[in-house]
Amino acid sequence: MFTEKFTLDREYFRECFDESLPLSDRAKPKYSLLVFLIVLAVLSWVVVNNQYLASFLALMAVLEVIAFIYRKPWWVARQMISRAAGSLVVLHIDDEGIKAVNPYKQYQFLWHEIIQAQQTDKGIVLKTKRGMQYISQAAISKQAFDFILEKTKI
Repeated sequence: MFTEKFTLDREYFRECFDESLPLSDRAKPKYSLLVFLIVLAVLSWVVVNNQYLASFLALMAVLEVIAFIYRKPWWVARQMISRAAGSLVVLHIDDEGIKAVNPYKQYQFLWHEIIQAQQTDKGIVLKTKRGMQYISQAAISKQAFDFILEKTKI
């Protein structure tokens, strides 16, 4: 019914991250992990009297904070060094579902597999049991985007 094409470039990856992050479980820091590492560091320092272990655990907590702060550039950089970066994605949207094909990966979401569809400012996030997939409104035609919204009943 609809065939759309777009390129997986840096701007697409940035938009994908920005639009899907609020809907993921990684939007907040891992507070329990941070508290756990700090408590272990203090216990290592005070009870075990091992300053090396305490320093290591404290540095792990600091590293976790840094990883949270720089999660977007890190994620985009990982996507940009992947084989799929710069490749052309062809979306086939029809009455059965959405099929995406590029030279390195292909996936298909049938309409009945989609658990939740959340429209964002710039696109739509589709959730299935296998994970989330973001489709940018700028990457497909208005008719195809409206068809997806109709099929997912937002």
